[in-house]
Amino acid sequence: MPDRVHSSNIQVFINENRIPAINSLSVNTSKNLQDITRLGVSHISDKVLGANQTSQIQLGILLTTGATGVDPFYTFQEQGSGFLSTGKFKFELKDTVGVTSITEASMTSYSLNGSVGELVNGSTTYEGNAATFTSAGALSLSDGTDDNFGGFFRPQDIQITTTDSVEGMDSSALHIQNFSLSVDLSRTPVTRLGSRTPRFRYPELPSAGTLNFEAIKNKITGVDLSNLVCDSGVIKIELKDIDGDSVMDFTTSGCCLESVDESTSLDDNTTVSFSYYFPILK
Repeated sequence: MPDRVHSSNIQVFINENRIPAINSLSVNTSKNLQDITRLGVSHISDKVLGANQTSQIQLGILLTTGATGVDPFYTFQEQGSGFLSTGKFKFELKDTVGVTSITEASMTSYSLNGSVGELVNGSTTYEGNAATFTSAGALSLSDGTDDNFGGFFRPQDIQITTTDSVEGMDSSALHIQNFSLSVDLSRTPVTRLGSRTPRFRYPELPSAGTLNFEAIKNKITGVDLSNLVCDSGVIKIELKDIDGDSVMDFTTSGCCLESVDESTSLDDNTTVSFSYYFPILK
């Protein structure tokens, strides 16, 4: 029995497939309890389990290039018919002590963050049935792996381009500093009579995501916030290497500009921040 479990002793599996490049994880289980009081008694006598016993697992990942893939979370979610699907996943967190399992898990949040000269990272949260732990299947030191990535991605240039939108920004003349892309999905559990775990977790509609990016101000044109109806279009985020070659890109449709913020401070560059809304269609 090891004296402790170190991060180097942990492996994450989704549907029996090991996911590399995980750099953080957390599991939270809060019991859904109902208080029972008795007639003539001023205190709570008992607590019983209610329906919808769940656990949340949050995973952070460094996006990689090469044969191992770029973003496994997005890949698995697409295989399950997209963000709005009721597709279910099985998570197993294996270490040298045992295996923590979360079954029937559905995605509730997804985000990407990138900055010039920094590693691109992602984060996702899933909600599933209450976690179970068993010592069977524990890893040994011989189960350690030496993953070979094409490389962790550190963009040298971020380019934002838009189409079909007069409110959109074409960043060919702008110095984009960072971007963030996030999706949050609230889900309603549907539980059958006599069961403590949901049969499905349906996404609440309408659902939407947000796209934000920040640029050093040098030329801002084509922004018109006076339209009565928000104009929308397609926005493509393209991440390039030091040679100007595209390494990774993300495309969102139906983007609508919600806010533009400009800020400056003494002895610093003026920055302009753009915030967009986009609908989740699948």
